Amino acid sequence: MDRGVSSFVYASPAPGFAQVALAYTSRLLGAECVLFCELLDGDFHEFSLLAQSYGARIHASASLYDAEEEAEAFCGDDERMLKLPLGFGCTEYTSHLRQALTREWANVVAELGTTPRRLWLPVGSATLATAFRQVLPKTVELHCVDVRILEESDERIKQLGELPGVVLYRSDQEFLEAATTPPPFPSNAFYDAKLWPLIREHAADGDVWWNVAR
Repeated sequence: MDRGVSSFVYASPAPGFAQVALAYTSRLLGAECVLFCELLDGDFHEFSLLAQSYGARIHASASLYDAEEEAEAFCGDDERMLKLPLGFGCTEYTSHLRQALTREWANVVAELGTTPRRLWLPVGSATLATAFRQVLPKTVELHCVDVRILEESDERIKQLGELPGVVLYRSDQEFLEAATTPPPFPSNAFYDAKLWPLIREHAADGDVWWNVAR
């Protein structure tokens, strides 16, 4: 791999699905995946255990803040280890993400036979929503729901809310609370599912919901 990196290190929220994606991809690349996982009610979340089943080494952390600190300390100055930021919000990843979203959006438009006017997105790190805003036409309005992984004052959330064509909501529930009004189909109870009450209240016919992880 580039730069001699042989291990990916990541601090994960308990129900974050990025930990699973990273573990699976690391296995495909033949790289080591080391996860510092926030616990939920004192235990590993099922997604952390799923990541472990794909070969990740998982470490228990009392909070996401602790996970970040412990991941940083674990990497130290070892250039063979690459610590990825929350939501993989780094240049190397987001450039590929924009390419992938451009392709997938073209498939959505082709399947619907029209360009949707509004897209509903969950917001954790704001990586996905920011990338979407960079690749979609200005005529597509993004309705983004902050699921409260980050503080409302975090620069990533503030910068997203200041982008043109972005309507930013904030979930009424804490991130580590499962959705109290889940949709009638599979959706991550701590993440995507929290959009459902707002979609029912505010969405219009023809809107698209990007249901990231089930």
